[in-house]
Amino acid sequence: MNDLVTNKQTGYLLIIALVAVVLGAVYYFFIYPLNEEKNAKEATLSTVSSEIALLDSQLETTVEEEVVQNSFQLEKKVPITRELDTLIKSIEEVELISEAKIESIEFNNYDEIVADSSLVTNEEETSTEIDDVTMEEVEGEQLAETPVSPVASTPLPPQLKLITFNISVLTKDYDHFNTFLKELESIERIKRIDQVEFSMPGEEQNYNEETEEAISAVIQVTTFYYDEK
Repeated sequence: MNDLVTNKQTGYLLIIALVAVVLGAVYYFFIYPLNEEKNAKEATLSTVSSEIALLDSQLETTVEEEVVQNSFQLEKKVPITRELDTLIKSIEEVELISEAKIESIEFNNYDEIVADSSLVTNEEETSTEIDDVTMEEVEGEQLAETPVSPVASTPLPPQLKLITFNISVLTKDYDHFNTFLKELESIERIKRIDQVEFSMPGEEQNYNEETEEAISAVIQVTTFYYDEK
């Protein structure tokens, strides 16, 4: 009887051991590899997520830098203020390069006269002068009528403002005048040359005493600025 009980206990132990071996084998050969694969994929996913976050951050930074740079470039073409100082400095550079002589510049921005017929290098001084300017005679001469661009009658966005100005220029000859015109067109700020008027033959002023073929012309130019108000 004891032997039978002992045999049964031994049989149970063997079955339990066999089941444990089978479960261990199943875990080792099936569950453990799957668990390791799962952990590896989770680690890979975490790494990829970190890389995506880093790339997103870099992309946002790049986009912001591009937006700032594009905005900077656009403001060079269409500034958010009149920027008369910068404009006049650019024209003076054109005058220097082309060896021309600018006799006067007359501005009109369609809101108010922004300068009288002279080169101005300080916008604040310009505004002060404007307040004092009337249509009376100045030093015996009537102020010239401010230029009006054909663009003024064209429907434009309300924030886009016009500044039209006449440049009275004197050059040695047509080659120098063409150089002046090309350099004027190359100014980065967006502009439109409305018209060019030459003096009639015999009316040119001599560029200097040694030059008899001086070219006198009036160039009407329209440029723009963006008023956010």
